[in-house]
Amino acid sequence: MVEYNLTNSELAILSLIAERPRHGYELEQVIEERGMRAWTEIAFSSIYFVLARLVKQGLAAAALQPAAGRGPAKKVFSATKPGHDALREGIRQALATSEPGGQRFLLGLSCLPLLGSAEIHTALQERITTFDAKIKQLAAHPALSQPGFPAHVSAMFNYSLSQLRAERDWSQNFINSYQEGEIQHG
Repeated sequence: MVEYNLTNSELAILSLIAERPRHGYELEQVIEERGMRAWTEIAFSSIYFVLARLVKQGLAAAALQPAAGRGPAKKVFSATKPGHDALREGIRQALATSEPGGQRFLLGLSCLPLLGSAEIHTALQERITTFDAKIKQLAAHPALSQPGFPAHVSAMFNYSLSQLRAERDWSQNFINSYQEGEIQHG
């Protein structure tokens, strides 16, 4: 199996053309409508560049679609079978990521409907396990338990520890809500 390390831009564009075939301008419209620029680094000028790279990698295919009425034909892009496989793995990795407040994780959340329930649960549980290890390691730092550290150093460790715990708690609450059916799978 070929392993792909999709960039955030590739993951976002591939997810949109996996939903349904789209042309570049339509991708721009969907990105704007969904507010994706708030948590992805996709510029309008890079959409066609990313599409060309996905086609070159065999993750997307392009086909000309005749215009409705007058006008030129449009190039429409869709995900290939390897593209769907790479996308699923990319989403799973994004959900499992444990960087606090990271764009990659938000991108994974935006793609939840493209994974099965078991895959979602496994990825999020992996995220929690990683947070638990990071919390344990950070909580053991002497700046949090031994006198003599400057207050600003202790504050930095305390802040980081609080962020990790909040992310971990959010992830666990999300899994619980998801399992209890409070969050519907697309």
